[in-house]
Amino acid sequence: MYELDIENFTKYVENLIETIGNTTLSNPDSEEVFPIFVVSNPMQTIKKVENNIPVYTRFSITIENWNNSRYESMNLHQKVYKLLREYNFCLVGSPIDMYDEITKKHRYGSRYEVNYNGLTNSFERII
Repeated sequence: MYELDIENFTKYVENLIETIGNTTLSNPDSEEVFPIFVVSNPMQTIKKVENNIPVYTRFSITIENWNNSRYESMNLHQKVYKLLREYNFCLVGSPIDMYDEITKKHRYGSRYEVNYNGLTNSFERII
């Protein structure tokens, strides 16, 4: 049995996203190399505990792509979505679609959720 904490979950997701492009954990400044993915707002909700050890946990995380154009951001967002689906992550909520005046870049992203089973050390779909 393995207890996955929020730090290691975030590192895991960040490593997955790095297969597509550069990542950061906070909003970039204008000096950053674009395009870049912002992996942020992780949240952990323990759903089931056995002997004071979480055995079933829901994780939620936001991933945004910052890019020169909205269409480029949408394209990279779709790549992230397809990648995370392979790991049973579910897209939830409305997309984030903004223009950042400081960096002069488009931000496009979403929130993802997944259940983690500590007994099998695996991610499971949200039903």
